[in-house]
Amino acid sequence: MEEEAREVVMDKDLEKKIKETVNKILERSSLFQITEVKAREEASSELDLDLSRDPYKLIVREAVESFIEKAIATIESEMGKRHTQIVQDVEGVSDQSAKKKKKKKKTSKQDSAA
Repeated sequence: MEEEAREVVMDKDLEKKIKETVNKILERSSLFQITEVKAREEASSELDLDLSRDPYKLIVREAVESFIEKAIATIESEMGKRHTQIVQDVEGVSDQSAKKKKKKKKTSKQDSAA
């Protein structure tokens, strides 16, 4: 006897709850160790719902991909800010060094004239 395929009815509230749960899991996890499968299993346990079935599986995948895209954008932004800060720090140090040297030269010339 064949099993009947049950169609899963998805409402927006459940979809939102799944995405929020997956995001919370990803936020507290190491991005070096977490996988989509692990996130889905943990969310399944928390929600007491089998998220390995369609359309849940797709919702989890979308949530994971969205989280990763945001994380990459944040990392790139921070790297850009840090690069800019490093350049400014380096330029600021070299500018200050040059100004100090000029001041010393002026002071030496004034001392010689006196």
